[in-house]
Amino acid sequence: MTQDVSVPDPMAASRHELAVANRILGHEGVIDAFGHVSLRHPDDAGRYLLSRSRSPELVEPVDFLEFDLESQPIRPPTVALYAERVIHGEIYKARPDVTAVCHHHAADVMPFCVSGKPLVPVFHLGAAMGAVAPCWTAATNLATPGPRKGLRSHARSGDMRWS
Repeated sequence: MTQDVSVPDPMAASRHELAVANRILGHEGVIDAFGHVSLRHPDDAGRYLLSRSRSPELVEPVDFLEFDLESQPIRPPTVALYAERVIHGEIYKARPDVTAVCHHHAADVMPFCVSGKPLVPVFHLGAAMGAVAPCWTAATNLATPGPRKGLRSHARSGDMRWS
């Protein structure tokens, strides 16, 4: 009698876990309809997985595409892609220790981002962010010569503590 022994598929498991992460964060209101979570490729550190442009609550394992660290799709896409995918690629490129990135536009945080005042921890659990939370803006990136240089320099210096 032969026994059906299935071999675990790490990519299928990764896609499933990533879909679940997107759905939970979307359902719980942690990320908005434009938010997304990516994962460094489990077998190739020079790639990452990110879903097609879709509301996180609707993401399914089949929605994920592979990107290189320049945020170019490995296979020609037939679906819309997130424009912000370069944020993921630059963080993975600058920080080999990072295995997942979550990008979103948190309405509760936005006022602090535009106030011009530093965001500082006010109780012990906030200490993990450091003495002052960094603020990266599109203007910061555009003011630095060269494509993506501002984003790269912030990611390398550890100023982006989203990891």
